[in-house]
Amino acid sequence: MNKIKIENLIISNLREFIKENDLELIGELNTETRLIGSSGFLDSMDLVSFIVDVEEAISDEFSLDIELANDSAMSNRTSPFINISTLSDYILKITEH
Repeated sequence: MNKIKIENLIISNLREFIKENDLELIGELNTETRLIGSSGFLDSMDLVSFIVDVEEAISDEFSLDIELANDSAMSNRTSPFINISTLSDYILKITEH
């Protein structure tokens, strides 16, 4: 598992999530696409649903069961859910152990 594979998996799942939930994304979808915050396009409920989708995709693709929305993620000074790049970095970090 490497960063590019994870980013591609996240982007693929995000495209599907956007389509299924009739969300509007302004701009191009890339690793710097903001998920949350003032310029993010996911609200808290969308984020939770999307994170579950990503967890399932990682399980299917890499045979790894992980929990992304855990105490570690919530206690980080900077949220790992800000954009696709920070989310992929976080996934790599928790799967290294």
